[in-house]
Amino acid sequence: MNPRPAVFLLSVLLLMSGAAWAQGAGVQLYENGEYEAAVQLLHEQLADAQPPSAERALARVYLAASLHALGQAEEARKQLELLAREYPEQQLDPVRFPPELVALSEAIRQQVISEREFAAREAQLLKEREEALRRVPPAPHLFLRPEAFGLFDAVNRTGTLGAGASLRRESLEGSLRVLLGKPPVFHLQAGWLPGHGAWRPFLGLRAGLMPGLESYSAGPVVGARAALPGGMVGLVEAGADYFFLGRDDRYPFAVTVQAGVGFDLRLR
Repeated sequence: MNPRPAVFLLSVLLLMSGAAWAQGAGVQLYENGEYEAAVQLLHEQLADAQPPSAERALARVYLAASLHALGQAEEARKQLELLAREYPEQQLDPVRFPPELVALSEAIRQQVISEREFAAREAQLLKEREEALRRVPPAPHLFLRPEAFGLFDAVNRTGTLGAGASLRRESLEGSLRVLLGKPPVFHLQAGWLPGHGAWRPFLGLRAGLMPGLESYSAGPVVGARAALPGGMVGLVEAGADYFFLGRDDRYPFAVTVQAGVGFDLRLR
């Protein structure tokens, strides 16, 4: 017969009986009024992590009671707080322990329970806020794009340079441009950029104002925007403008092609 299992079982039984003896001895010392000896023995027991939770809870109770009996109120309070945090269900027996110790233990236990409930509520509220924030879509970005371009009028066979600025928010874009001709022409343009990615088509409408000719124009615009390195944007557009003229020495319409570059500046 192999003696090793029997030796192991005997060792376990000795350890368990030793822990039970230490606890029982600590309780007995308290009951006998030997509070200093009880404090020392129960401290030694609690320094060992092996006893079950019920035994540790009881040892913590009698350690607090022994310290209270010695007049070490602060140390007793520390043990009661540890008891409440480690074993919140453990309550002191009002028959075995002084009323003031029982009341103090219950007050500490209720405070610890309240703290845990408050922390749980705060954690739940934080979780709910985080979930709500995840459900709310982020605010769309707003971009300002300074632009420089060249324009060619296929009907009048003229070309000019221009500059302007565009505002873009998601798929919507509006721009104000100035053609540096004689006389200068001001274009106000708005449109839609369907799709996503480095290349996006543009569909819009354009209104023109020519103060020097006392005239204005309107017409559709189609084109595209292409993302370039370094935050630059390539611009290509073709438009047809009808001029509301009060004179007969100019064509009443124009077909234009524009090409240029811009630089996106994020405002938000």
